[in-house]
Amino acid sequence: ARSGGWRETEPAPGAARGDWTSLAWVVAGVVANAALITTIGFILACTVCFMLAVRGLRAAEGKGHGGAKGLAMDFITGFLIAAPAFWLFTLVLGLNLPNVTGTGWL
Repeated sequence: ARSGGWRETEPAPGAARGDWTSLAWVVAGVVANAALITTIGFILACTVCFMLAVRGLRAAEGKGHGGAKGLAMDFITGFLIAAPAFWLFTLVLGLNLPNVTGTGWL
């Protein structure tokens, strides 16, 4: 740091300013998760959170949201991440997370 070793590095990639629209999508996902987790259960609330956050991250990269096919793939991916996490916490670790059916599977 004293000799100025960082002078030779390239500038960081990305925009000079933040993308507030993309941030709004990610925040909407987190808020939706908190608002919906007790009504639609952990798995579906986390799936919705994933879908909204991915939309925001794609927008930040300048990519499109993918239309209906992209939305379906985001739902499937979010579900495939949230369901095993739910089962791990409830069935293996014995923690109580909100579910829809009361059986411990959804």
